[in-house]
Amino acid sequence: MILQRLKESLYFWRRHLAALFVISAPFALIGEAFQWLVGPVIVNDAGGQVVGFNAASMLFLMMLRPLAEGALIFQLSIIQRGDGQGPWHSIFAAFLRFPYLLGTYFLMALAVSVGWMLLFFPAFWIYARLCFAPFRVMLRGDTPLNALRTSFTRSGPCQWHLLAAILLAGTLVFAVAGFTNSLLVGVLGDHPGVLLVASLVVSLAATLVNVVAFRFWTLHDQD
Repeated sequence: MILQRLKESLYFWRRHLAALFVISAPFALIGEAFQWLVGPVIVNDAGGQVVGFNAASMLFLMMLRPLAEGALIFQLSIIQRGDGQGPWHSIFAAFLRFPYLLGTYFLMALAVSVGWMLLFFPAFWIYARLCFAPFRVMLRGDTPLNALRTSFTRSGPCQWHLLAAILLAGTLVFAVAGFTNSLLVGVLGDHPGVLLVASLVVSLAATLVNVVAFRFWTLHDQD
C-alpha cells in the first residue's frame, strides 16, 4: 500500500510538473531575492564555517512558507478538479487564508519541535499526524486548532503508511537536492545564478511531499 500510494503520487507529480512549477517557482525566486538583498540565512566565515544565522532572512522565509504552501494546496485542488484557473488564483486564495495558515504552521512547528526533543522519529510522526491540517484550513475553511485536532483524528487509521510515504518522498527530494547542487556547482561553479537554478529545481522537487500528503488527505479526510 505504501509503495502504491507513492507510485500514485509520483505519477500525479510528473503529470502536472508545469502546474506545480508555476506555483513553486515564484516563492523560490522571492526567497532567493530576499536573501540576496538581506543576506543568506546561514552566515559563514571566510573559511566556510557556520558562525551564525541571519534573523531577518530566517523570519522572512518562515513567514513566506505558509503562503507558498497554501497556494500549492489550492493549486493541487484545482488540478484534481480539472479547473483551468491560473496560478494567481491559487496565490490570491492563499493570501486570503494567510493568517489562518500562519497560525496552523506555527502550532505545527511547536509540536514538531517537541518531537525533535524526543529524537527525530517522534518529530516525523507528529508531522505526519498533523499534515492534513493545512489542507483543512485552505480547502475547508477550518480554524487552526480545529484543523489540527481533525487532522490528528483522521490521520490515525493511515498514520504508518502516511509516515512511511512521507519519509520515502522526503528521501527522494533530499537526494534530488544533493545531486542538483553537486552537479550545478561542480559544472558551473558556486555563484548566485547557479544557486538560484538549484533552488528552483529543489522547490519543484519538494512539492512531491505535498502531493503525497494531498493524496492521503483525499482518501482519509473527506467530510
